[in-house]
Amino acid sequence: MGKARSAAAAVIATTLIAAGGTPAYADDPAPLAVTSTGLTEDQAIGPSLRFHPVWSEGATITKVEVYRDGVLNYTTTNWTAGLRLQLFGKQDAVPVLLTVRAYDATNAWAEASTHVVVDVTPPTATISPVGGDLAQVGGILTVTASDASDDLAEVALYDNNRVAVASVTSAPWTITYDTVGGPGHLDVRVTDRAGNARQYTGYRIDNQPPTIGDPTGFLGRAGRVSGPSRLEIPLSGEANHVELRVDGTLVRSWDGGHSPTSYGTTTGMGFDYDYGKTPRTATVTVLVRDVAGNVATRTFPLIVDPAGPTITSLTPANGALVRGATIYATIRATDPDGVAFPEVNGCYCSGVPDKLFVDAGADGRKTLVFRVYDKLFNATTVTRTVTVDNTRPTLAIIAAPKSGARVKGTVRVSAKATDRNGVARVELLINGKVVARDATAGYRFAVATKKYGKKFRVQLRAYDRAGNVTTTSTRTWHR
Repeated sequence: MGKARSAAAAVIATTLIAAGGTPAYADDPAPLAVTSTGLTEDQAIGPSLRFHPVWSEGATITKVEVYRDGVLNYTTTNWTAGLRLQLFGKQDAVPVLLTVRAYDATNAWAEASTHVVVDVTPPTATISPVGGDLAQVGGILTVTASDASDDLAEVALYDNNRVAVASVTSAPWTITYDTVGGPGHLDVRVTDRAGNARQYTGYRIDNQPPTIGDPTGFLGRAGRVSGPSRLEIPLSGEANHVELRVDGTLVRSWDGGHSPTSYGTTTGMGFDYDYGKTPRTATVTVLVRDVAGNVATRTFPLIVDPAGPTITSLTPANGALVRGATIYATIRATDPDGVAFPEVNGCYCSGVPDKLFVDAGADGRKTLVFRVYDKLFNATTVTRTVTVDNTRPTLAIIAAPKSGARVKGTVRVSAKATDRNGVARVELLINGKVVARDATAGYRFAVATKKYGKKFRVQLRAYDRAGNVTTTSTRTWHR
C-alpha cells in the first residue's frame, strides 16, 4: 500500500492517505488526500451516473483508479467529465463498496471509499402529449411527466444532437418550451437519481401553417356564383382539420383525426351551397388546421349573380309570318359570365351558336319560347308568336286576251288575287321576265305589245305576305 505519510490515517476512515518515499518535514507540501468520492453513503448509483471526487487543494493528479468491492473497475487519466462505475452483471439493490484512488506525479496515492447501492433500472413516466413517429407539435409546447418513478430526478427535451434544450428537476415535472426557431425534432428523456435514463420518442416540430389556394370550379367568371354551386378549395401543408363557412354559417367541416399511430390529411375540400337568387356579395371563410395545430384562415368574396343574359337581337319578330317546314331563328345575347347556349321551345337545335330552328307544323299561330342561358345557368326568357303560312294565294286573270290571240297596241290585263294573310303583290311576266308589279287589289297591267316582237309569252304571278307564290298558266300572244 506504500508508506504512510500521516499517522492520523486509519482503516475505518473513508479517506485513506498513502505515499512512498522520504518522511515528511514541516516545509513539505500538503499531503495528497481524496476528501470525497463525490457520492454519499448508500446513494443509488447506475451505470450512467457521473460523479466527481474531491482531493486536496493544489494536488497534481496524474491518474485515477476506480475500484468496485476492492477490484479495479477501470483506470483513467481524464476525469474532467466525471467518473462512472461500470456495473456489468450487477442487479438492482446490490450494495457495492466504491473506492476512488488518485495518484500524483510521484506515484504517491490516496483513496476514499463510499458504500453505494446499485440501481440499473431506468425510470418510467407517462408523457403528455403522447409522442411518436407521427406526433407533430408547434408553437408553445407543454410536456408533462405523470405517474413517474419515485426517484425521478430530471425531465428534459433533447434535440437530434442529444443536446438538452429544456429541462425541469422537480415536480410537477412540466416543461413549457417555445418551439419557434428551435430544432425540427424533440425527444423526451427522464432520468432518475442513479443516472439511469429512459428516452421517449417525441415530436416533429412544425410551425408552418397550411396553405389555402384560390377556389376553383366556377362555371362562369372566377368569383361569381348563382343558386346551387359547387366549389373546390385546394389545400397544402398536411391539412388535418377543415371548416368552411358561408356568411358566417358553417356549411361543411372535416377532420382527419390524430393519434400517435395515425392521422388523415387532405389536399382539397369541395362543398355544395345554394347562394340563392338575390344579388349580393357572399363571403366564404376557410379555416384549416394541420396536425401540429398551426391554423390558417382565408376569406373569399363571391358575387351572387342571378341575372340572365341580355338579349340584343332576336328574329323572327313577334307577329311575323313564316313559311316552310322549319322556322329558323337568330338570337344574340351578352352576359358578364358568358353566354352558355340558347334554346327554342325546349330544344337546343342549332347549327351554329346563335342560330336555332324548330318544326313549323300546321298553318296557323305558333308560340315560340326562347331561353338564353349564361354559364351560371341563369336564363332570360322571351316569347314570340308567329303565324305559319304555307298556303299559296289564289290568282285568276279576269280580263286579258286568250292564248293564241293576235294583239296590237296596248293591251289591258286585270287579275284577282286573295290570301287569308294578305297578298303582297302581283307581277306581270313576259317571256319569263318581270316587267311590272302591282301591290293594290284590283291588279291591272298595260302591255305595250310592240316592245315584244311578233310572238311572246305572258304570265301573272302572285305572292302572299309569307312569300308563298302562285303563277298562272302561260298565254302566247301574236302581233
